[in-house]
Amino acid sequence: MAGDFIYANGRISGKEVTLLDDRMWQMLISAQDEKEVLRLLGDTWYGRFMQHHSMEGCFLQAMEITESELIELSEDQRLVRGILHRRDVRNARYIWKNILVREDSEGRIEIERQGLIPVEVIEQSVSNPEIRDSLPAEFSSVLEEIEESDRITESLIDGFMDRLAVTVEIRDLPPIGPGFKRFVADRIEQKNFLNAGRSKQAGLTWQETESMFFKGGHHSPEEVAEAYRKNTLQESLSEIPGFEPIAVAFGESMASGVFFSYSRECERYLLDLLEKGAFPVFGPSPLAAFVIKREMEISHLRLLVAAKAAGVTIGRLQDRLPRG
Repeated sequence: MAGDFIYANGRISGKEVTLLDDRMWQMLISAQDEKEVLRLLGDTWYGRFMQHHSMEGCFLQAMEITESELIELSEDQRLVRGILHRRDVRNARYIWKNILVREDSEGRIEIERQGLIPVEVIEQSVSNPEIRDSLPAEFSSVLEEIEESDRITESLIDGFMDRLAVTVEIRDLPPIGPGFKRFVADRIEQKNFLNAGRSKQAGLTWQETESMFFKGGHHSPEEVAEAYRKNTLQESLSEIPGFEPIAVAFGESMASGVFFSYSRECERYLLDLLEKGAFPVFGPSPLAAFVIKREMEISHLRLLVAAKAAGVTIGRLQDRLPRG
């Protein structure tokens, strides 16, 4: 009930200030190198984690703390399930890549605290059929599909795990609040057209693409494949209310062969939806929206830090990041 969340929603309003503002993003993007980025981040909310962790460890800890705080604020099982099962997907991605591709069964990787599935179950499920049977059906099915593939690579695992992440989001996010039904559909739509655009650049036939598209977007996988066949992807994307700038960026990306501008516009749209979307003022929705905003912020920070370490120019960063 809304009244049960008055305290929790008040706390979330206070935590919004820990998200990096536009001024800080401008400073980070304009930083001369990785060292300056780390110095700037040290003065933000992330500074508390940087003293004891690598940057990747810092980001993992920051995400874990964010989720744990919100779970403590709410006993609503919709929110708890929505947060923790998404964490399970991320941990499974890290662990299965490590075991199946890098052949490191000792688990010498940084992962997040367990969600609803114990970490040792995710690890042991690769080699132990009995343990695998204790996984949720969608997890065990994906693992079996990965292992049945002719050649297991990190990109192949990412493709299967992306599909699992979509499955979990479709099931767990909309029940949190009505605004998330639109959010999930928008995000799936964006992923489908990104896959379609990249497939076009790779010269794949439309028959080869249909299995790459996820259900749950505004267009069905069959409709996306048909637009792919007819070369009307940009027109189909522009049919979605509010997607007009995204469709323009998609056309530009198709022309250039680089999808940075498309990804930037997609993420700008999603961030705006989280800020101004049709989410109730009270209830679990603002808490879940905050988790996703933090998740997106960390994703953008990972990209920023890696780009600065690689000497990427400020102009190229501005072309990619939706912030600043």
